[in-house]
Amino acid sequence: MLVLQPFLQPDLGLMMFKPGKTLLSELAKMSQGNRLVVMPLPEELVNVPSGKLNSPVFPDNSKSLVEDERLLEFFTHPAVQNRLGNFYHWLERIPHCQLSDSEYCDKNLTFLDYASGAIRLCWHHDNQERINPTEKGRAIARRNVILWGLEAVKRKLRLDRAVSLPELCWWSVVNGVYECLPRSVVDEMFGLRPKPKSDTFTLRRESDERFDLDTKALLADRVKPIQFKIDDEPPAMYMARPKELIWRSEKYLKFVRSLPCVITGQTENVVAHHLIGHGEGKMGGKTHDLFTIPLEANEHRRFHDDPKAWEERHGSQLGYVKATLKRALELGALG
Repeated sequence: MLVLQPFLQPDLGLMMFKPGKTLLSELAKMSQGNRLVVMPLPEELVNVPSGKLNSPVFPDNSKSLVEDERLLEFFTHPAVQNRLGNFYHWLERIPHCQLSDSEYCDKNLTFLDYASGAIRLCWHHDNQERINPTEKGRAIARRNVILWGLEAVKRKLRLDRAVSLPELCWWSVVNGVYECLPRSVVDEMFGLRPKPKSDTFTLRRESDERFDLDTKALLADRVKPIQFKIDDEPPAMYMARPKELIWRSEKYLKFVRSLPCVITGQTENVVAHHLIGHGEGKMGGKTHDLFTIPLEANEHRRFHDDPKAWEERHGSQLGYVKATLKRALELGALG
């Protein structure tokens, strides 16, 4: 499968392609004297460069979430975008003007921002669109945000196919942004059907939960944050030699592993590194799970190769532990 940019010549009734010598031989092998099928590029492949696709994938449009504009609210939320990465890095990989038509297109490309999203444009169409914004441009900008978000979630979940709505919701729970999901999406995941519109007044009991079920509150209740139990007079205070207890919480470690690495910013292959030194981690044992920071696996290995050199290069672990605890309190992981 080849991806090629067409050059339309409407006056002549021609469409021309410029594959180059290497791809021209590929075209010859494909055709073998027969005709070739020309089709629009699937939207999910909008930012692939021109050339040969080694593993062409044709998305199942019947199951695609690209047209689900409910997701625009989710993918434009700052907390969600912080988890997904840079939208403009994805956008700059689009190798063509998204408002290209049969008329002139400049070879230079730029971005144009809209209220929701942005599009990739040549300088010529950028000038036109800035003067007279079109609904087509706005629609492409919204779709770009959804395409970027779905592609980022697909990559982070290591899927080899399009993301489904349940998988998107699972990603939002793992990354602590489930509260940003639109109410209608959460209702769908809980199997709650939309209320039928009726012009007639229906009497109901005040306690009838079928009418008042708050699925977002239900989701928040099922994804409860870690809670501290505070005892201002613990029994150990009155013991001469109380036994030292180590605070352990796999849930908190899971939360730490979901954060970006404090050094590289990566969100994949992150481990929860326990504080070493500074009076902690004695006798070969680990400190409290509370004193942990997210480190990418290779960065974690570099720390253990030479902790002193690592701190000289990146600073004290204590600062990162404080930042991680602050982030946990801000997100409600600790309360």
